Amino acid sequence: MPSADERLQSKQFVTLDTLTAAGVTENGLSYGAQAITYQVTVASISTNVVIRFEGSLDGVSYFNLDQANADTTITANGTTGYCLSGCPINYARLRLVSFSGGSPSVATLISAG
Repeated sequence: MPSADERLQSKQFVTLDTLTAAGVTENGLSYGAQAITYQVTVASISTNVVIRFEGSLDGVSYFNLDQANADTTITANGTTGYCLSGCPINYARLRLVSFSGGSPSVATLISAG
């Protein structure tokens, strides 16, 4: 199976791992893109899920892409989009920080440009 890096190279977008517990997805290579779009689909939410959009220059050390270093709370099932610009990074991933109740799944698709 091709890696996330290879899939992003060939399609300009990549589907990352679906998270069902706190943790991180595999990374998707963004090749120094100036803008990254995350499409996040949450299912089976009870109260909320808290996610963090993370980036890295070297694929090893990751940091929060929110300028205020804040996480994002989602309180309903469905698909939402988040466009982050002005953050030239080489790798992107999503972190499921926490969830409150239920057995949620968090699916992520990213696109870089």
